[in-house]
Amino acid sequence: MVSESEAREIYASCIHFDGLNICKFSPEIFNAWREGGIDGVSCTCGLWEGFRDSIANVVQWKKWFEEHSDILMQAHNVRDIREAKTVGKTAVLLSWQNTAGIEDKLDYLRVFRDLGVRKMQLTYNTQNYSGAGYTELNDSGLTGFGREVIDEMAKLGIVCDLSHVGPKTSRDVIEYAPEGKPPCFSHVLPCGMKEHPRNKSDELIKMIGAKGGFVGLSQFGPHMKKGNDSTIDDYVEALDYVIGLIGEDLVGIGSDSSEGHGRPSDFMAWCNKDKGYARRLTPWGSEKVVKPLGPLAERAELALAMARAGWSEEKMKKVLGENWLSYLEKIIGA
Repeated sequence: MVSESEAREIYASCIHFDGLNICKFSPEIFNAWREGGIDGVSCTCGLWEGFRDSIANVVQWKKWFEEHSDILMQAHNVRDIREAKTVGKTAVLLSWQNTAGIEDKLDYLRVFRDLGVRKMQLTYNTQNYSGAGYTELNDSGLTGFGREVIDEMAKLGIVCDLSHVGPKTSRDVIEYAPEGKPPCFSHVLPCGMKEHPRNKSDELIKMIGAKGGFVGLSQFGPHMKKGNDSTIDDYVEALDYVIGLIGEDLVGIGSDSSEGHGRPSDFMAWCNKDKGYARRLTPWGSEKVVKPLGPLAERAELALAMARAGWSEEKMKKVLGENWLSYLEKIIGA
């Protein structure tokens, strides 16, 4: 059994990649990543924004990469993430939680790919040109335009994320995705542990696993088995549950950390309204949400929880980061 001191050594030596952060990005967050030993992170830089505002978000990140080049670097491929570990920086994979930024233009996908946005969630909570989110009144499935978006993303090497996507649209995408370019659930929890529309059914998790896709586990307390009473050990239990469905090679961390944003706050209210201003979609713009992994700077505690659960060193290294990197290699390249 891995001891506490061994777990800390394993964490320090391995690559830790977090598949989703939507923090109040700032030097404080960037330093917290370094203190927490987070080597790579997928950062949301698009949610409801159209083309112009999505460009502005990327411009801000380009400025941050320059201003904080001592601790940050942009990830365009897996090699960049491994290099960040070597040189003591955090590699940021720019990501969207919606394809609103391309509006109705397929060609815009290439523009954002070239700028380094290498992971895009097809829809965020509601309907867009490509399909339906999980809160949409009628999930009518992947649209014809959505099929073209999936094809183009696969061709360009952009990860297709289905975390907030409705169950029918998710199924359609998993079935339609080109061979060798499977989608992922970057930040989800299993319905098998707690039934909730935002969580993914065992059937969908098995479907995405059968296609060689990936599942990153969120730490959203209200959607966990024990709700806001959930602990870091309960999070590891959720990891083990999904590993039991699809094996230990296709599962990783997608913390959905929103560190720095308050609840209530204008930002959280914007996130949880349709198009950022219309009907309220969820209560999580203001209601309490516990995230049991704790502060980013204390992420090493996750390795200790894995050790308490009896995990081997190999399993820890896979789930902490190597599995994500193996999946990303298929899509964005080594």
